[in-house]
Amino acid sequence: MRKTILLFTTMALALLLAAGMAWAAPAAPTTVPTDGATNVATNANITATFAEAMKAKSINTNTFYLLPGNFTALKTTAPFKNPKRFCATGSPPVKVETGCPPAITATVTLDAATGKIATLDPTALLAPTTDYTVVVEGTNDGDNVAVKNTGGTPMAVDYIFHFKTA
Repeated sequence: MRKTILLFTTMALALLLAAGMAWAAPAAPTTVPTDGATNVATNANITATFAEAMKAKSINTNTFYLLPGNFTALKTTAPFKNPKRFCATGSPPVKVETGCPPAITATVTLDAATGKIATLDPTALLAPTTDYTVVVEGTNDGDNVAVKNTGGTPMAVDYIFHFKTA
């Protein structure tokens, strides 16, 4: 009996380790514009390119969004619920739900051919010489809203970056 249990446990562990790559959280995307970019065109789209195909239903304006302002403190103070509601520029961010600027109205699409490129297209021109913060949601902030790969595994941490328009 002990040999059977040990053999079963060893086989189960081997299968879990072999499947481990499928359970790994998706890596943070590469983005255009890049973090800290300046002189970005006011008519620019924002793209996030993932290393693996993502689930189309998980890419939307709740998981990939643009905020007016440079909220770099969001990147360094963790974790907290929904970055859309924590928009102070100081450290730590202060919960300012009533005074927080709303996300920029935009459409979000995922490239149907590969499932790897998400595009955020603001519906109006961005303001010139203005700082913006982009958030690609992961699960670390506890709100259960996250970009997921096609297997349903969510991105583990929020990917937050900023840029400034020309």
